[in-house]
Amino acid sequence: MKVKKSKIVMSGTSIISRVFMIEKVPGKDIDELVYNEIVSNMPINPDEHKIDYKILQELKEDNVEKIKVFVTAVRKSIINSYIDVLFELGLKPVSVDIPANSTAKFFNRDIKVSIDNVKFVNPNKSQLNKDAFAVIDFGSETTIINILRNKILEFNKVILTGSTNLDDAIAKNMRKSIIEAERLKKLYGISVPPHHSTNEEHMKVYRTLKEVVDKLLNQIYMCLTFYEARCYGVKVGKIFIIGGGSLLKGLADYMEQVLQIPVYPVGLLDIDGIDINKNLNSDKLNFLVNAVGITL
Repeated sequence: MKVKKSKIVMSGTSIISRVFMIEKVPGKDIDELVYNEIVSNMPINPDEHKIDYKILQELKEDNVEKIKVFVTAVRKSIINSYIDVLFELGLKPVSVDIPANSTAKFFNRDIKVSIDNVKFVNPNKSQLNKDAFAVIDFGSETTIINILRNKILEFNKVILTGSTNLDDAIAKNMRKSIIEAERLKKLYGISVPPHHSTNEEHMKVYRTLKEVVDKLLNQIYMCLTFYEARCYGVKVGKIFIIGGGSLLKGLADYMEQVLQIPVYPVGLLDIDGIDINKNLNSDKLNFLVNAVGITL
């Protein structure tokens, strides 16, 4: 049997990323400068990790030449475990990537949003940067925040809250089974109950989900402000949402209301270089971003 080549996207909280502003030093190459910064400021053993870095920008501050660097580190043992799985499946590993990179590859192209899908207008939109946007992946166990500026990944953060937390909250607060809780979540989502509604079930689901989503959005807001203040970033101009959790009814509208930033589901986008089969349910694209991204 001919061995098939394969690429895999790993996930988890073991992926560590940082942005550093490093002063250039005469006589020292960039590899050495980055390594010294990692040893001083990242909680890892460099010998046990696969380390990759990307120069985001070269600039001069107060007549001092500096480089802005995005660093990613993953334990070698974890990478090897993914490679072992591929070999056991009879596949030949070509690359092991992380969700941030595969997502960035997917969105590293011209993106158009139909004017019919633009509902949110921020009165302070002049403060938002049109060249920076966030991609938020709402998964079952985690929520991953990626920020791209000029189509280059500059920030990545994993939050340990996912759609299963919504199911658990409904199950606990309303004394339902997990299966029934998931059904209610999909039925009502976080859409606001109609005025003067007598549907008590809808009200309970809304209040329960709102409490969890509010905490999650607060963490997302903190990530956005951290990127601005500590990663030499800017205010993002828009947010794209992906992942199964992004299909929660009313989520995009609620995010816009809370974060005051335009939010677009990936299924509404026209992305240059990516042709979507017209027979494919656009919602399915939410689950395919990493798979498509790693092939680009």
